Amino acid sequence: MRIGIEGLPLFFHRTGTSTYTHELVQNLRRLGLGDTVVLFGRNQRMAGSSYHDISYQERIANYFYKKYRLPEELFNRRIDIYHSPRDMGLPKPDRMPCPTVMTLHDIILVRMSHDYYSPVRARLYERRLLERVRSVDHIITASEFSRRDAIDWSGVEPEKFSVVHNGVSQKFNPVTDTEKLNRVSARYSLPERFILCVGSTEPRKNVRAAIGAFGLLRRSRADISLVVTGTEYMGLTPDKVFTGLDLDGVHFAGYIADADMAAVYSLAEALLFPSLYEGFGLPPLESMACGTPVVTANVTSIPEVVGDAALMVDPRDNGEIAAALEMLLSSSEMREQLVSRGLRQAAAFSWHNSAEQTRRIYEKVIAIHAH
Repeated sequence: MRIGIEGLPLFFHRTGTSTYTHELVQNLRRLGLGDTVVLFGRNQRMAGSSYHDISYQERIANYFYKKYRLPEELFNRRIDIYHSPRDMGLPKPDRMPCPTVMTLHDIILVRMSHDYYSPVRARLYERRLLERVRSVDHIITASEFSRRDAIDWSGVEPEKFSVVHNGVSQKFNPVTDTEKLNRVSARYSLPERFILCVGSTEPRKNVRAAIGAFGLLRRSRADISLVVTGTEYMGLTPDKVFTGLDLDGVHFAGYIADADMAAVYSLAEALLFPSLYEGFGLPPLESMACGTPVVTANVTSIPEVVGDAALMVDPRDNGEIAAALEMLLSSSEMREQLVSRGLRQAAAFSWHNSAEQTRRIYEKVIAIHAH
């Protein structure tokens, strides 16, 4: 099988979509089934934290590449199926020389459009996405929640959707090497004891609630800090987004290199992940794989992903979040139980399995297309 995959997400910093694309490509190639996996994309003059960082000129150039050159390249390379790992990575399928698959990680930009777009741009995005969802041959979602959410919104027949859970990279393991831990701690000026919040200044990540809950916790836990990691979303710096909040004991570490994340998880007392909306949500599983217990939101896909291996809270209730953190810090028995459950839960999510399931979807779509 000759598989074409859009390579644009690989230019971005560590995001869910870039991680997904990288792991899917690597694990499809490792299946050993004789497939050829080809990445497609024009030469980019950009890199950044997300697609939103791309200049208008680059977006226009990408649009014309997808519309005109990509179908020709797919035909010339004799590609059997083309997979876009993001929602806007496909031209109109009637221009394509092969069947198409799209991964729709979530419909956050529809459900929470007021946080991202003007009303006019929100309607334009939603119309374009609906066109893609209706015209593509098959859609992969990363969770059952996302599948139901997309079907409910789009009205597209359920048979067109498949759930393939994301995996946890094998690089996420408990880091016990003291020298490495010290080196990473010094690199990001990490405090001695801290709760980790992996997010960004993106509103749905709900870091404001994490900071508010931490302020309540700090009244009785002055020795604990809060470390917030992640990129600045659309140029929104922490001092702009979190102005007026009590930032005593809060450390903004910025972007953490991939190679250092396992150590940062391992150094943390706990991960706090109060996101308001996730199509999957990798950080809780990555934290669990590193032996660090998790306090997370009880909404959208998160309960499906973490199972019984995390403390789940109302992400809009700062008092409830602070109480869960206090409980975790106070009880060694609860901590040990969550660490044990977390290691087991994370081990159930494998990128190898994701690649196998995705390839079976390719086979099914090609067979249907052939008739």
